[in-house]
Amino acid sequence: MKGKQQLIALTSVILAGSVLLAACGGNEETNDVSNTTKPVEQEGPLPIIVFARQNAAEAVAKDNPLLKELEKRTNTDLNITWVPVNTLAEKTKITISSGDIPEMMYIENVFDSLFVQAAFDGAFWDLTPYIKDFPNLSALPQTIWDNSKIQGKNYVVPRPRPLEGGGSMPLLRKDWLDKLGLPVPETIDEFYEAAKAFTEKDPDGNGKADTYGIAGDVSPNTMGSYAWIEQAFTRSPSTTGFLLKDGELSPAVFDPGIKSALEFMKKAYEEKVIPADFAVMKNSQARDAFMGNKAGMLGSSIKPQWLFTEALRKIEPEGDIYPVPYITGPLGKYAQKDIGYFGSYAIPKKVPEEKMKKILAVLDKGLTPEVGDLASYGLKDVHYKVLDGDDSYIMATEQAKTDNISPILNNLANLFSTYNKYSNAFLAGIPKDLYDRNKEVIDEREKVSVSNPSHGLISETYMVIGPDLEKKIQDLKVQIIMNKEPLSAWDEFVDKLKTDPQLQKATAEMNEAYKNK
Repeated sequence: MKGKQQLIALTSVILAGSVLLAACGGNEETNDVSNTTKPVEQEGPLPIIVFARQNAAEAVAKDNPLLKELEKRTNTDLNITWVPVNTLAEKTKITISSGDIPEMMYIENVFDSLFVQAAFDGAFWDLTPYIKDFPNLSALPQTIWDNSKIQGKNYVVPRPRPLEGGGSMPLLRKDWLDKLGLPVPETIDEFYEAAKAFTEKDPDGNGKADTYGIAGDVSPNTMGSYAWIEQAFTRSPSTTGFLLKDGELSPAVFDPGIKSALEFMKKAYEEKVIPADFAVMKNSQARDAFMGNKAGMLGSSIKPQWLFTEALRKIEPEGDIYPVPYITGPLGKYAQKDIGYFGSYAIPKKVPEEKMKKILAVLDKGLTPEVGDLASYGLKDVHYKVLDGDDSYIMATEQAKTDNISPILNNLANLFSTYNKYSNAFLAGIPKDLYDRNKEVIDEREKVSVSNPSHGLISETYMVIGPDLEKKIQDLKVQIIMNKEPLSAWDEFVDKLKTDPQLQKATAEMNEAYKNK
């Protein structure tokens, strides 16, 4: 399925009923990869101790038939510790701090201060000189490698993703808009008007005041799935770090767009456009409200659009969830351009160089359709069939259901996956008209999308002060939105930060890194 857009019909084995909402790999720059059926050259299976991300409720068992087939095709014996998403950050820190690091370790955030320091201290291999020796790794777009570098060095092999369609942008109930006689919003003010109408005008038609405009959740140091509101005002993906203004990086907290977003959210809270418990709502609860016909918008990637729509149509058969192409804010049209990968794998320096190269060969093999597609979709003609002679459009078989192969991202795809520009446009079972519409949205986003110029830049000072500062910023945002602090508290906080010597030092370091990028 190389070089084509695939309608994902299924992904890998997980237990029935597990709900997963991450997105599958892809990139808009489609480079050729080797599609040989030969296994990784190795005398006997290569044993690898792996630390991997677990999305599903249950880990993949060692005797799982697709895992066994993946091991066969990569000539490996994988001893995998599956780490649930909810404990991943904590477990990662514990594992790196212990020094007892698995041979192939999943790293969610390459620029986490602990991983960066460990890399600088020599705990992980600098893979930069070796990438050129592996055809599929070196064929990845340079953008991906550049975005995963730490001060010019690649300490990880990134899991490729598309550059468009993965950022947090609003999915909205187009059928509600149509029912209320409203157009698809474009400006940030129009988004608020639509959200307020979803709250007040009974879009579900049940005669009850039981709907609201925007569902979402926040994290301890960001606005989470409400971040698209801040981004619309600042026209930048970065809302906690640094923004580029007039050729210079400055702390995002100083941008007046952040205060404007606070005013937007504060008004939304007062007018019940967002739920009263938004600050403690879990991501799963926000999704449930959206799929359950109770909320009109949700910040998300395009990927789960069909997942949400399919669930919604069990309640509302005419439900139509639409991923908007862009938002027009004070600074112009905005959509987020992604970094081209999600998560990565690092190899600790304790692994001998010879074995490190063999692990790289396995990761190289994982980029081929023969391995990546198996991890994502199962076996051709067993778990899916090609329709109409077009291998870009595939559908699950009954055997897929029997084997509990879910139409959602799975654990095995966290090991290996292929990529293409439109992989965020589709999900298993999506109707052709919605698939084509999603691709059109991605094309539209590509015309206006904005990247994060500070991504990957390192300030040693900010590595120290950043986590605590971002938590303080987020705490204050929530307090202001919920009317527990006046809006004037934001101005006072920002004015004080502008004279903070540590933040000034961090800003200087970030600008130095930007100039030397």
